[in-house]
Order: sequence, then C-alpha cells, then structure tokens
Amino acid sequence: MNLSIVANLNELTVKREEIIKKFSLLCEYLKPLGYSGIELSILKPEKIDTQALMEVINSFDMKIPALGTGGTYIRYGYSLGHKKRSIRKEAINRISKYINFAAKSDSKVIIGLIRGRYRHKSSPEKERENIFSSLTKCIELVEDQNVLLALEPINRFEIDSYHTLSNSLGLIEKLDSDNIKLLVDTFHIHLEEDPNSIWDDLRKNVSEICHIHLADCNRRSPGSGHFDFKTFINIFKNADYKGFYSLETIMKPSFEDVAEESAKYLRNIFNE
Repeated sequence: MNLSIVANLNELTVKREEIIKKFSLLCEYLKPLGYSGIELSILKPEKIDTQALMEVINSFDMKIPALGTGGTYIRYGYSLGHKKRSIRKEAINRISKYINFAAKSDSKVIIGLIRGRYRHKSSPEKERENIFSSLTKCIELVEDQNVLLALEPINRFEIDSYHTLSNSLGLIEKLDSDNIKLLVDTFHIHLEEDPNSIWDDLRKNVSEICHIHLADCNRRSPGSGHFDFKTFINIFKNADYKGFYSLETIMKPSFEDVAEESAKYLRNIFNE
C-alpha cells in the first residue's frame, strides 16, 4: 500500500534552508510509520529549492505523489472558472508554477478547489465553459513537461461544478488528453455519490483513477466515522491499483495522532 499524507511547508514565511530542515524531519518521522510519500499543499512552489527537497526525500526512498493547489483559490481568489479572463489567466500562471515543480519532483498536480465558484453576472454553465477552456491551456503545459493533472470531484457545498465521478469523467473525456486523470476522495464520495452504485462505478473506472484522498465522513481520520474503507480499499487492491492513498483530513487532535492512527488502521484493512 503506497500511503502518503498531506503536509504544508510554510514556504511563504520560512527560509529555504528551514523548509528543507522541516521536510527532512517530516520524512524521518513518517518513514518508520510506513509512509512512502508526502503530498504537499503549497502556495508558492517557486520559493522551494526543489533539488534539495528531492535529495531529502530520495534519501528516505519516499515520493511526493501530488501537489495540492487549492490554497491558490482560497488565499488569492485565482480560479480556472472565474468570469474574468484576467483572473483565469492568473490561475493558469499559478498552475504553471506547480507544473514546473511537478516535472522536477515526478508529482501530479491536483485540480480541485482551484476551479473556483461562479459569482454574480456568471452562471454554472459559463463557469464550466471557462474551466474547460482553462484546463485546455493547462493540458498544453503538462503535455510539454510530461506531468499528470489529477481532477478531483468536490462536494457541492465547497464548489459549484464537477461534484461526481460521472460528470468529472465526462470532462476528462471531453478534454481528450492522456495527461489528465481522476482523483477520488472518500469524503466527497460519501456526500455526493449514490450508495447503491458507487462501488460498481469505482470498479469500472479504476484505470481512470491516478490518486486517492482518504478521510472519513466527518473529514477526520479513517475509522473515526462510518465510511466503508474496507470495501473501498479492496476495490483498488483487487484491481492492482499502483497509485497512492493520501490522507487529507482535519489534523485533530494532532498531525501525529492522525498519521499514526490512520497508518495502523489502513494497513490492517489492506493486509486482511
């Protein structure tokens, strides 16, 4: 089981050498727990010494499976679906920075919250058109650098479009590129998918899924709610899924508690 956890590096406020030191300590802590990757949630990838970071993670025989981009929308308001072309252009420019980092770190670039939300004088239909147009430009960038985009269906309470596996797969099909695949998140699955068909839908589409986020129905660590992780994980295990399972949860009571309890819980399920 390729297990990772989302972490941030505070690159806006910490010096480059301190970032590397923090990252090294993080690897040192997570490796003995059975983690083989660290997913990074970052705002300014260009502020990070990628070569030094990769030297650290390679020394632990670990990987950076994906880069989270949602903070770009939350902090700066840049989104791929915004009604203003200038804002969409800023979002694409930010995505290009993540792509440059991903090309050096062999990571995927997540397309989730950065899709944004439509505002007045716009509409869901126009937003979807803008997202498609923006992603077309992003795909041109990733194709040049052989990077994979991971499109994440997100629940309707956080975002206005592409909530489900089916409509997200429809967008991927329309984009018609080998450089964009699906990311599935158990928290969003719990909120959006039909419980009568979700397991069959996942089995049919494992080959289209490149990355997985794990959180229970309460967005806390797996096992703290009632999501059926056993059935979920067995679908991917039986299909010989080779990608990462990445913990993206509320880190309470602490990052360490979530990391330790989740690793034990998930490996018990995987090894049954």
